[in-house]
Amino acid sequence: MSNEALAILIAIFFMACAVGAHKLGRNWLQAFISISYIITICIATKFFDFFGVAASAGAITYAGIFLATDIMTEKYGKQAGYQTVRISFAVGLLFVAITQLTLMFTPMEMSQGMSDSMDVVFGSTVRLLLAGYTVYLIAQHFDVWLYHKIDIWTKGKHLWLRNNGSTITSQVLDSVLFFTLAFYGTMPNDVFFQVLIVGLSMKIGIALLDTPFMYLSKKITPLDAKT
Repeated sequence: MSNEALAILIAIFFMACAVGAHKLGRNWLQAFISISYIITICIATKFFDFFGVAASAGAITYAGIFLATDIMTEKYGKQAGYQTVRISFAVGLLFVAITQLTLMFTPMEMSQGMSDSMDVVFGSTVRLLLAGYTVYLIAQHFDVWLYHKIDIWTKGKHLWLRNNGSTITSQVLDSVLFFTLAFYGTMPNDVFFQVLIVGLSMKIGIALLDTPFMYLSKKITPLDAKT
């Protein structure tokens, strides 16, 4: 299977899981968003060839988080969306704090190989970590806010518009802020803009792909919904 086909397959599977979590109820959807954020952190440094350019595996799951956040906001309101963003942010901070502290242990010889692998996976620079967490909080809050605003402006009509409008705008904001804070000045400008454009293009593509899943979520009644 090609990298491109695999990326699309993972994106579809991931968004289907978001809809499935929504069916199980609000707590499941909140848990899905938090877990998805952890997954994104773990796989963000896995780069692969995507139509001839470098792409991060984390971009696939990260873009999918915005679908789940939109579902949360659509079903439970703006404040629920904000709460979910803050919960996932706190879980992400806890995860990184524990992994960074764990890296400080002096490993036994029998686990040196595993320790070295953990250093590679979790040993991100402070700049990268700060950029990632700062931008996540800003972009996700902006997504919830804009989704709610478009809902008001359109008087509850045009689900596709508030879904795509909020997600794509948030992804542009997210990518520009993150890549600037994390990488600007560390690589040639032409490489920097290539990485930025590729990452943003992938996120926008997934945002457009999630529209049918958003409509599907509207037809689903969560198991914990009041009757």
